[in-house]
Amino acid sequence: MKTRTFITALALLFCSTTLFAGNCLDSLSASIARIPNAEKVNLNSFVLGLIKPFSSEMKGIKSMNILNAEDISQADYDRLKKQIAGCNDNSYETLVASNEDDEIVRILMKTEKGKIKEIIIFSLEKDEVSLLRIKGKIDPQQLNEIIENDK
Repeated sequence: MKTRTFITALALLFCSTTLFAGNCLDSLSASIARIPNAEKVNLNSFVLGLIKPFSSEMKGIKSMNILNAEDISQADYDRLKKQIAGCNDNSYETLVASNEDDEIVRILMKTEKGKIKEIIIFSLEKDEVSLLRIKGKIDPQQLNEIIENDK
């Protein structure tokens, strides 16, 4: 009986830590949103559906989340710097990683079945932080065409 109780408790503990652990990028996003002067813009599928007829570049995008905070405190900068350093999610491919002169930049991408599922652009400077998160099913060829047309 004690063994069964111990195994059940251990299983519940494992499930609860897995359930509440979340994605480090979700917690980073929540940390930025809690900064007092943070600006948040969330474009859901309904809003994007209204934009798509006028912009072919939006094809395949399901949602966009934009967070930005200016004039952040030194404590917020240090906390976010530590948080991004500890964020090692293997489900994302790092396209750009730069740490120069108190500026941290990351561009991450998650792919599944040949489609881009998510793109994250993160920038942290001494006095400003920005995070752009794009979700959907984006054709990589479409992204290449957008990049080529902007040159």
